[in-house]
Amino acid sequence: MANTARGPAIPFTERIRPFYGGIFALLCALSSELALRHFVDAKGALPTIGRVTMMFFSLYVIHRFATVSYRAYRPSFRDLMALTLLIFGSMLIIWLGKVLGFSLTTSSFAAGYLHDVSPASWNFMIPFAAASLVLQAILGLHYALVCSLSLAFIVGIYTPGEPILIPYVIATSLVAALSLSRFRSRSAYLRAGLNISLVALPFTLCSIITDGQIVTVDAAVRIIGALASGVLCAFIASGVTPLFEYFGGYVTDLRLIEMATLDHPLLKELSIQAPGTWNHSMVMGMMVESAADAVGANPVIARVGAYFHDIGKMKKPLYFVENQSPNENRHDKLSTSMSALIIRSHVKDGIELARKQRVPAIIEDMIPQHHGTSVIEYFYDKACAEAEANGLDVSTVDISLYTYPGPKPQTREAGILMLADGIEAASRTLSEPTLDRIQGLVQKMINKVFASGQLEESELTLRDLHHVAKSFTRVLSGIYHQRIAYAEPAEKVNEEDASAEEGSNDVGDSSSAKKQEVSGEERPGKEVSKEDLKRLGL
Repeated sequence: MANTARGPAIPFTERIRPFYGGIFALLCALSSELALRHFVDAKGALPTIGRVTMMFFSLYVIHRFATVSYRAYRPSFRDLMALTLLIFGSMLIIWLGKVLGFSLTTSSFAAGYLHDVSPASWNFMIPFAAASLVLQAILGLHYALVCSLSLAFIVGIYTPGEPILIPYVIATSLVAALSLSRFRSRSAYLRAGLNISLVALPFTLCSIITDGQIVTVDAAVRIIGALASGVLCAFIASGVTPLFEYFGGYVTDLRLIEMATLDHPLLKELSIQAPGTWNHSMVMGMMVESAADAVGANPVIARVGAYFHDIGKMKKPLYFVENQSPNENRHDKLSTSMSALIIRSHVKDGIELARKQRVPAIIEDMIPQHHGTSVIEYFYDKACAEAEANGLDVSTVDISLYTYPGPKPQTREAGILMLADGIEAASRTLSEPTLDRIQGLVQKMINKVFASGQLEESELTLRDLHHVAKSFTRVLSGIYHQRIAYAEPAEKVNEEDASAEEGSNDVGDSSSAKKQEVSGEERPGKEVSKEDLKRLGL
């Protein structure tokens, strides 16, 4: 009988991954020819084939170079389509800008004003860098670099009479991406637009000098256009980015910051149902943000991931030690395997809650990854001890019942989150959290996780772990810093001395008892006087 067993089906988009570069280059080359063929002098089939072929090979080389050179440039099919769509949108903007330039030049010449302005002068107003701004917000710097170089090649081929536009497009697009590298507020678009205008201005002045249009209206149009291009880029990018977030499922740092304001329904419910877990998550947020910033990871993703990593504990909060009252542990009445099952279930519950509330996938992935495939050591060791007490071999204990399902951390942010989770919990067990003890604990826990192999897929280096340890130590030392023991008020000290004397006078002979009665008769008057002084504020 033939074996019909098959492995898991490979998605179509993964089967065509080797052809991503060709698909990207072909789509961009055809869309460029479709949008900009009217602005070149050479018409006909052969010039068209030549331009398309030239564009295809140029863009394929750019994509291939970025794939080999940059680890962060690994586009999925969705990312590839977003990149292609933004380049095609840029082609439409260039087409619209050129059409408006020709129209303004023709109408102004016919009306008798601005007759010295050439159609090429209006090109400096075209927002070439808008696509790079959007790509930097949703995908990152490497995708913006690919877009900038591709757009410069396209502009160079379809505007051969204006060579200055090639460096103009590259410079403005790269500056746009760099200006938005720390995307923390809506005003970042305005700052990026201002930087684009500042960079565009020198290129405009150079074009004025090289063309000999120094004191004409044409020069003023070019300068004003360069300044306006930055504003247009900021306006277009701020409007297009939310569309990619909604329809493409992308997550920007700004959206994550909005989630980190603690107004999210899951975080509000967590603070009510599991206040101990909520406090643990807040402290972890400070730790991972500092560590991620130190190693060059994304601190916003790390902090938001820390806030949401334990939301599954809301289902059974009292089974987790940080939410339990003193001398109350529900696991005392359960078997070790059942306790481990409840502990592991908070990962599954967290994923379900995250999907129900549409938490971004990059945050949802950190819920199972922050535990990786680690073992719940407390209950596993307890099960082994019970097996030995019953005369059984330790190997009879099924370790899979005490192991998290994984996967291991796939990103640096998830790896830092895993380290912070164990270290923050362990730091609460220190009786005297001095700097040396905290530093020793942090180093011990990091070495333990590293030796277990949980960080193998997270891309964290030994240098990164060194910086993470320093950041964790600094944050925890600030939280558990020493306090000065303030002296008690003199009145409280006198009251304690009086109570001590009263206790010592309880034991004695009858004569001392009579003296105590006499002094007791006089004490009420003194107590009243003290109350009067308190009312007067003395």
